[in-house]
Amino acid sequence: MTNSLSPQTRAAIINFDPLQPHALSVTDFCRSIKISRSVFYKIRGRAVHESTAALHPRSRAPKTPARKYDAGVINELVKIRKQLKADGWDYGPRSIYYEASQQEKFPGGKVPSVATIARLLSSVGHVDAAPRKRPKSSYIPFVRATVMSLWQLDAFEYRLAGGEVVTVYQLLDDASRFDVGTVAYSRAENSADAKDVLERAITAYGPPKEVLSDNSLAFNQLRAGRIGSVEIFLASKGTMPISGLPGKPTTQGKNERSHQTLLRFLDAHQPATLEQLQGRISRFRDHYNNRRPHQSLDHATPRTAWDLLEHTPATEPIPLSVLEAKASYYTQVRARRQGDLDRAALTISKTGEILPDENAQDRAADQSVVEITRANRQVYYQGFHVSLPTPYADRQFYRTITDDAFLLTDPATGEIVFSFPLPMVALNVRGRYVASYSVQGVQAAYSTKQWDLKRDHYEDQFAKRHEEQPDVMATR
Repeated sequence: MTNSLSPQTRAAIINFDPLQPHALSVTDFCRSIKISRSVFYKIRGRAVHESTAALHPRSRAPKTPARKYDAGVINELVKIRKQLKADGWDYGPRSIYYEASQQEKFPGGKVPSVATIARLLSSVGHVDAAPRKRPKSSYIPFVRATVMSLWQLDAFEYRLAGGEVVTVYQLLDDASRFDVGTVAYSRAENSADAKDVLERAITAYGPPKEVLSDNSLAFNQLRAGRIGSVEIFLASKGTMPISGLPGKPTTQGKNERSHQTLLRFLDAHQPATLEQLQGRISRFRDHYNNRRPHQSLDHATPRTAWDLLEHTPATEPIPLSVLEAKASYYTQVRARRQGDLDRAALTISKTGEILPDENAQDRAADQSVVEITRANRQVYYQGFHVSLPTPYADRQFYRTITDDAFLLTDPATGEIVFSFPLPMVALNVRGRYVASYSVQGVQAAYSTKQWDLKRDHYEDQFAKRHEEQPDVMATR
């Protein structure tokens, strides 16, 4: 508004004296020339400090004009990007910025910002198209606060250029993302090699308090009711072996993500022999730990985080009786769940048919097994088709129906992975199809974030109905 005022109007504002006899008030004066009081006082204030300069608007030119980068800067950024890509490293704007800042002399003397690098590369077509993703700020990170509090162990198969398939084990510290042990072996995944990886890392860095792995028998056999050689070794060092829930690889998400970085590096160099692979892994660990900035660490390197964070290693050996108690507990849970199958008061077939009670005790074990496929992610209850979340696809479960609950149980661990109370009450029913997240009291161990959000929404709806119609809801 103030920039559009003419010098005559500005002069009238500067020369106006509200103390003169019969003078207008400031409000009436502003109304007469169609300006606001704030504009009036702004121009009067400029006149006090700038004198006649207040008769003219200030320049709108930015105090720090946008910097224009010549072709030399763009060419250098493209060169760095190509080199990172060829070497098998991340080659996004942040990685390029970090590499450029390490150079002794960058064209123009100043490295562009991360956003500017992205804009410059996009202008010359050096950007890989990628689907829109959720912002990282929307995720809730789960990370230990201290180094040595938890290590994550996982393995994957890798095919060498010569055709041989080997197994690569990765061992990461949860808090610092420090690679404490990545080693390749010619054999398939097994306990002996897993123990060797852990033994090397513990010799180099000391024992952590816990080691997290999946439920592979090569890593952790406690859920199967046994104690393996890896668990015995860890307990002797004071380390508790723990495992994620079956079908929940996100529990070991940090390790799963690190596989991508390592695989990209190995594919870029294509080792042909196990010896070459070991050499590539050694180079990878040095770069990953000491040079590559990690976004989850505020762009510090894992080595920096490892050195700065507090260390809380294991101190005393763990008695084997503790592991025996855990294995026994899992055995009892599995036996109890299996026993519940025989005590079921009512059994529903896959087609929804109610089986007579007298046959329930005599039926074969496979009659209570439900196979969920990707094309048919449903279970059946009294003719209703109850949908299941995506992670249940391509798996088998024991189905149990008691007087007060519908249960799906994991055959390997005996854990209840899906349940809802009976009688079934649901809000989202279309004909014979029932959305599982809309069932009152439903619980699912293998769910998705969207499924959880929808379930929470319907739980709120049930709570409101209980408040508005308590008598009706109590009789359902």
